[in-house]
Amino acid sequence: MVSLKMSPIFKILSNPRFWIVLLMFVVGTICHYPEQILGFSSPTIFSFLNLTRQTLERVYFLLPITYAGFAFRIGGGLAALVLALAIMLPRAISLSPSPPDALFEVGAIIIVGGLVNVWFESYRREQSRRQAAMQDLEKTKQELQASLDLIGNTAKRLSAINAVSEVVSQSLELGEVLDVAADTVCEVTGLDVALLFLLDDRTNELHMRAFRGVPNSFVDGLKGLKVGEGFNGQVARTGEPLQIANSAQDPRLTRDVVRQEGIQAQLIVPLKAKDKVVGTLTVAGRQSRRFEEDEVELLTIIGGQVGMAIENSRMYSVERSMARQEKQIQRTLRFYLRQVTRAQEEERRRIAQELHDDTTQGLVILLHEIDELASNSSHFTPEDTMRLEEIRQRISQISDGVRRFSQDLRPSLLDDLGLLPALEWLTSDLSNLSGITIEMNVLGLVHRFPPETELVLFRIVQEALRNMWKHSHATRAWVKVEFNNNMATITVKDDGIGFELPGRIEDLAVAGKLGLAGMQERAQLIGARLKIESEPGVGTTVITELPIQSSYSPSIPADI
Repeated sequence: MVSLKMSPIFKILSNPRFWIVLLMFVVGTICHYPEQILGFSSPTIFSFLNLTRQTLERVYFLLPITYAGFAFRIGGGLAALVLALAIMLPRAISLSPSPPDALFEVGAIIIVGGLVNVWFESYRREQSRRQAAMQDLEKTKQELQASLDLIGNTAKRLSAINAVSEVVSQSLELGEVLDVAADTVCEVTGLDVALLFLLDDRTNELHMRAFRGVPNSFVDGLKGLKVGEGFNGQVARTGEPLQIANSAQDPRLTRDVVRQEGIQAQLIVPLKAKDKVVGTLTVAGRQSRRFEEDEVELLTIIGGQVGMAIENSRMYSVERSMARQEKQIQRTLRFYLRQVTRAQEEERRRIAQELHDDTTQGLVILLHEIDELASNSSHFTPEDTMRLEEIRQRISQISDGVRRFSQDLRPSLLDDLGLLPALEWLTSDLSNLSGITIEMNVLGLVHRFPPETELVLFRIVQEALRNMWKHSHATRAWVKVEFNNNMATITVKDDGIGFELPGRIEDLAVAGKLGLAGMQERAQLIGARLKIESEPGVGTTVITELPIQSSYSPSIPADI
């Protein structure tokens, strides 16, 4: 029974249009063969048209042919053509008084019917093509709209990621990064609640650091949230995203403020830095909903960026704290250095004063006593007189050495006449002592500095010349003092063997260049800049640059 209903013949027989076509053929057949079927003819029926009865009856067969083609497409039309031909052909051949005319009319009817069926089929196919084109166009339109929606969503996501990335890359202030992240996630998700928690490793608690869409009382109700407690605590413990369609009905809810605030849908992602959870990020709404996969992915990406920003901010805070400590240490070291330098200069002054007042005066008195003893030497032998003269010369040499040592410790010229006369004495004395030709030149309008500044400059030049004498094997040296506009420059240059400089001037002490390191420290005390230029085989140049200030405030005590 089932197979019979599904057969094509059953479908055709159950179609009312089949019976209409069949009825048309029955009527046409009766009209075409009335004498043979009914036993009589009615020639007056079509007489008012001035047409023969057979011509109009043949034309009549166009109706079932056309309707069959319309109802059953080209197959039904062809079947109707064959049936009409089978009905009309016997009369045209055997019963018509004019067979050629009848055959011509039959052929015309068949041709016209066939053309009509062909036109119907062409029309149907054209309609089908148009319908298919419209369907394709609608499908393309839907696909285009879907693509535009996808592009819009992608652009929105990229804009959100870029907004967070820009703040993360440009700001190390954690509060600014968290505020931008909260605003961004609310915008891209269309929700009005955003919460950012940071994990305190010491207490193992989550503390809310930024929020949107909730009052302060809500924030107070979530204080002391432990890792593993509630939704955020679970995400902080597992490090995996979590979404809740209706938090009010979820048994994992531990704080009533969430239910009181009417929050239902929540999406929570971890904030990670170096695969370690440092907090959580929550977006929520006051209606139940499910979050799309791309929303989870977007929030996870933002969470990763915020996590890196948290780590960078913490590292920046540590580095800033270490920098403050280092500056404090530097200030302390500079203070101690000033104190040590002052103590050294005080000790130099005391020793120089004692050598001048006590030792030198004692040696002078001793020389006078030897002279008096030698003048009353009538009872001395020539050997005794020669011995006294040798002692006198040795004492005189010792006195000159003590006087030079006293001047070296604290040259009186520096206190009495200033820097330039002291430098002229220094170069002349060292040239005589070492045998090295040392030239000194002064250029520009001479400017006086405070006594403590001139003392430091003198020590730098003194140390540079002594290093040259001891280590460079130089034969010539030049000291140039130049005053230009607002800068004073003192250059000490030699033609010695030179040496290999370390990468940074701060590494001089590590490289064993303690004298040069001391010069650097002294220059920093008065706000001067020290430059050292040297290469093996080309000598050494030490340049000290000091700004000339209209009102100079010394960096070290005035008694150094």
